[in-house]
Amino acid sequence: MKKKLHHVWKFPQKWRKMFVRVVFLFVILIPSGVMAQGLTIRIEKGSLDKAFQLIMKSSNIQLVYNTNVASKIPCTATVFENKEITTILNTLLEGTELAWYRGENDIYIITERREQPSQQIGKVSGRVVEKGGEPLIGVTVVIKGTSTGAATDVDGNFTINGLRDSSVVIVVSYIGKESKEVTAKLNAHVLVTLEDDASEIEEVVVTGYQSISREKVTGSASTVTSDDLSRRHTTNIMDNLEGRVAGLVNYDGKMTIRGTSSLYAETSPLLVVDGLPIEGKIEDLNPYDIESVTVLKDAAAAAIYGARASNGIIVITTKKAKKVGVTEIDFSGNLTVYEKRNLDYSDNFYMEPAQQVDKESEYYDYYFFHNDSGEDPIATFEGKLSQFSPISPLNYAYYQYAKGLITEKDLEDIKKSLKKNNFAKEFSDQILRMRILQQYNLAIRNRSENFNSSLVFNLRRDNNGIIKSYDNQINVSYRGSYDMKKWLTVNFGINGILAKAKKSNSKYATDPFNVPSYYRLLKDDGSYNYYSCDFNDYYTLDDENPALRSMNFNHLEELDHDKTTTDRRNMRYQGELIFKVIDGLSINTQLIYETERLNESSYSDVDSYTMRFLRNIYTLQKGTEGSYTYEYMIPESGGKLATVDTRGDYWTARTQLNFRRTVADKHAVDLLAGFEFRETRSKGTKGLLLGYDDQLQTQSTTNVNFTDLSNYQYTTFFVAGYPAREWAYLEYIEPTIDMVQEEYHRYASGYANITYTYDNRFNLFASFRKDYADLFGANAKFRGRPLWSVGVSWNLSNETFLHSLTWMNSLKFRTTYGVTGNIYQGATSYMTATTGDVNHYTMKPVAAVESPANPELKWEKTATFNLGIDFSLFDNRLRGTLDWYNKKGTDIFSPKSLDVSKGFTSLNMNLADMKNNGVELALAYSWYRENKPGDFGWRTSITMAYNKNKITSMELQATTPYDLTESGFKTGYPTSALFSYKHAGLDENGRPLWYTVDGRKVGNIENESPDVLIFSGQSEPKVNLGMENTFRYKGFSLNFMMVYYGGHKMRVRQYYEVNKMPFGPIDDYYIDSWTPENTETNVPGIGQYGTNVIRDLVNECSDIFVQPADFIKVRNIVFGYSLPHEFIKRLGINHLALSFQIDNPRTLWQKNDMKVDPETKSIRRQTSYIIGLNFNF
Repeated sequence: MKKKLHHVWKFPQKWRKMFVRVVFLFVILIPSGVMAQGLTIRIEKGSLDKAFQLIMKSSNIQLVYNTNVASKIPCTATVFENKEITTILNTLLEGTELAWYRGENDIYIITERREQPSQQIGKVSGRVVEKGGEPLIGVTVVIKGTSTGAATDVDGNFTINGLRDSSVVIVVSYIGKESKEVTAKLNAHVLVTLEDDASEIEEVVVTGYQSISREKVTGSASTVTSDDLSRRHTTNIMDNLEGRVAGLVNYDGKMTIRGTSSLYAETSPLLVVDGLPIEGKIEDLNPYDIESVTVLKDAAAAAIYGARASNGIIVITTKKAKKVGVTEIDFSGNLTVYEKRNLDYSDNFYMEPAQQVDKESEYYDYYFFHNDSGEDPIATFEGKLSQFSPISPLNYAYYQYAKGLITEKDLEDIKKSLKKNNFAKEFSDQILRMRILQQYNLAIRNRSENFNSSLVFNLRRDNNGIIKSYDNQINVSYRGSYDMKKWLTVNFGINGILAKAKKSNSKYATDPFNVPSYYRLLKDDGSYNYYSCDFNDYYTLDDENPALRSMNFNHLEELDHDKTTTDRRNMRYQGELIFKVIDGLSINTQLIYETERLNESSYSDVDSYTMRFLRNIYTLQKGTEGSYTYEYMIPESGGKLATVDTRGDYWTARTQLNFRRTVADKHAVDLLAGFEFRETRSKGTKGLLLGYDDQLQTQSTTNVNFTDLSNYQYTTFFVAGYPAREWAYLEYIEPTIDMVQEEYHRYASGYANITYTYDNRFNLFASFRKDYADLFGANAKFRGRPLWSVGVSWNLSNETFLHSLTWMNSLKFRTTYGVTGNIYQGATSYMTATTGDVNHYTMKPVAAVESPANPELKWEKTATFNLGIDFSLFDNRLRGTLDWYNKKGTDIFSPKSLDVSKGFTSLNMNLADMKNNGVELALAYSWYRENKPGDFGWRTSITMAYNKNKITSMELQATTPYDLTESGFKTGYPTSALFSYKHAGLDENGRPLWYTVDGRKVGNIENESPDVLIFSGQSEPKVNLGMENTFRYKGFSLNFMMVYYGGHKMRVRQYYEVNKMPFGPIDDYYIDSWTPENTETNVPGIGQYGTNVIRDLVNECSDIFVQPADFIKVRNIVFGYSLPHEFIKRLGINHLALSFQIDNPRTLWQKNDMKVDPETKSIRRQTSYIIGLNFNF
């Protein structure tokens, strides 16, 4: 449940209004001689819009007019010497269809000439506020079709006198807000609420290097505003972008823009925050503190980022204070409650306990009483009692019955009792809990004429939905902007994240599906019921010999004894100096420095299953029977503390020149050029303490001989013959004493781009960048990579021959072509080797060469061609963009096979090529607009993207079918290709068969060539759509988002061959397994019909398990209500809203018939419920 408290504190209403009124009256009452002072100004040839802007820039005069109309009316060059504004306006408007009048508060309003009404019989008055109830000052209110009107005062009030009609239509307009037409009766008082105009908000595209008018942009970029983001709550910003940016896909844990651009290099977009790239994760960004998100998709939009731009760019702009002289305090809170995790066996595709008991009983009855294999089942079973492998209680009961230790009735009673058990349900009741996620945000913002500051606190608390676990985080940021001088602005900021998490470190304790379904977690009296997950529960030596520790296990108990705590600190420092050299020319220098500190401590105390297991494994028995002694290779008491400390330091510095100039009102140039340096370094340490006691703070690690532990291959006492090195040392010891390898890289770049605009109609764009990196450089020829782009756009709506099309607000065609790059951190042009290992025979250190040198290694390259159209029609009711693109990747990193006589089997080379091409569409339509508060409003937005990915060239590395199913990389197919064995049914013994290339049915296909595989589709969606609808009426709102992903496939519900009877819950498809009586099935036999030959890798990649993954889901449903401003203002509250949100309700439609959620490949996502409360004052 989400609680969103939006709290804005300001100066007390009474004082604030008094102060504003005093200032306002002072301005009004200034002696007319002062107000009438002349204005000296030189107006160049151009448009009236330019002239009006120059007048307002050169004086304190306020003009209100329609920019679209004024920008299309020419203006001659004129010089005014000490002239009054009235004279200047009369001169400028002479011969035009425009007239001016002075409204209230000395605001000059310019409208079309109309005959003034002659009869005065009444008035219309009212108040204009923005969303949230804040009054708007200087809003233009005119009677539709006339020049009669007024401007609002400091309280947002207006009055229009001299009206004769019984009702009139007033047009309310304000810069940056959507205009409204409201019908008002004579002498009535109306309240009008203006909302942000989405088309106005998106007029500026933020690229990180610059902010440029969208009208001048030639590339493909999508912007999501804070208003869009606030319509629904998500725990991180990435989830909030779903369905809002065409071409951006976050699916199956992988985020891409316009498809995958590399085989092995990074495929995630570059993240830019407040102008500079960061190394942090997008999940760490405070979702409450984001003003806008701009996604740069094609080469012209992203090429300025050079070798980091092939995967697209996500540019984040954080919030700043907007209102001068006001201190705002915003408080937001969200409370999210998730459905409890569903552990029902059948819903998770397992047999129910009773079904499993019956299935196992069939086999054990056969094994002990009808076994025709020739072996002695009792003797064989008794031999297993001294081995490590787990034995189920049902298996042991059948052994007892076969041996005559219990009667048939006893056996039936045991089975009846086991059928009543349900381990997963007990696990859910005792260990799981309802997941509750709390998020709170406090923002304090202030703005004066010279200073803008923002201080934000964010707290997140998550109980993870399981006992003895949590994930908490505090995010604090401060940003300031200070106009120190007219020629100098200083921007600075700091962001800190402190996070602490705790979870179980046990390999088994948090998984209810690692023991048979008929086990019990607790006994009838509530005490722990002991069993084993991976050990023979009927092995008695650990209980009989005091030198050993019991191997009994209980999930609930283990949560107390084995845990991992994580402490993370992330700091980001950012600074910028902007030097305004002359008008239109500035130089800015920026620096960002990030640090990441991570400490992970995993503590297994002396009673943990891990330590009992290690103690027993490393216990040696010496001497002879009757005089045994025991040696312990690890401390006899105490636990294990494993720590990992990692540290990352990253910085980027940039210096940039910016030039912007318009000549003769037709030729506009936007130019930037600069250089950038970047350095990244990460390193860390690992530590292990054995015999560690957390309370006493003692340890005995120095007494341990790790060489002896490493060389101890098999146990000699406890479960003799157990592979100690493989399953104990390599799993629990060696990983904790390894090292965190240092990675240190340096980069340098130089760049420039220019945009030329002619007459607001034609735009030409070009950019160039050259990057250098220490990864490449053995050959100087390949040290740098020149990257570039060009683009052109045509604003047709500014052409005079289209001015008659009043229904067309804007129309622009654009096309771009450019080259971007990518880096594969896993390859270098130099020979690399690793050291640190020890030869187990000579006990001398050894080094291993990992890869040979390749001096010709260079950057990956992606060339992108883009065609696009942007349009806004029908009074901006319909807005949209349409893009077609073709991305061609060359010099993609791929291994090349070498003759083994060269000493290496493969070499990293720029060997592969690939391409992505597709179409993107984004539409938004306002079906109904709210002309006044309480009116019905309905807005729909749709995004659609189609992408086709294909590898066009590479050397096939796969020499076996398994290699190809693992990598999926093959010329002519997508990077996410699924290759499958063609299933041919079961043979006469219930064993799977597959087709060879020549059509033969065989049971052993692993040694065939990769040609036996067939292409089954791709795992990444080809098509994704998002549709969002927002309804408003009388303070109520309803918003819902739907998504569709399609054109892709998935592997699910694979049948596996089993030997006899598996330990743990049994998959439900084995209910229909092969038997001599049930041959019309594809499920292999189990139990007595199982096999000793297990081919899991082949089975799981059979084509019969490939299913369509298309689906339609409702992501969010949000109900909201905003309380009337007239009511809450008495409480000093400016805005108060309630909301209730549902995330991930049940799937509307899915193409597969396996009842599998395509996103989880298993049971559906948990639904969450979010309650919100938002207020500000």
